[in-house]
Amino acid sequence: MRLEQLCEMELAYREEEAYGGKVVMVRPYAGEEGSAYGEGEGTVNGPRLKGKVRWVNHPHRRSDSVMLPNVHGIIATEDGAIIMFSLEGRTVFNDGVGLQLLTVTLEAEDERYRWLNNTFCVLEGIIDPVSTIVRARIYQCINELPEKA
Repeated sequence: MRLEQLCEMELAYREEEAYGGKVVMVRPYAGEEGSAYGEGEGTVNGPRLKGKVRWVNHPHRRSDSVMLPNVHGIIATEDGAIIMFSLEGRTVFNDGVGLQLLTVTLEAEDERYRWLNNTFCVLEGIIDPVSTIVRARIYQCINELPEKA
């Protein structure tokens, strides 16, 4: 398998009056485990994918403080297409910085982006502990096995 960079992504949580902050966290089991909710905006920028992003995250926090992101959103491309996406995986914190390894699913109706419907992608990123901004790279996984084994 070969990784080919698809784009860079930057996501920022936005302040929400509905719950008084950028992210709300609920720990119903009297420990570290719980669920969170946040919404945000961002951008993607790459040679084949550029646009603005709107997204929502409903992650689960494990008792060992590892976060399990559950992000869903849309990319409005610069050329007028809409692409749906989801991100799932693990965010592990090291000295306050969130290190992310996630799978990426992209879906498009627009003919120019339908190639994304059969593409498997991964994301590597970091979450700044102060700003909570996510900076990431998304890579397309290219299968290099011969068609006949």
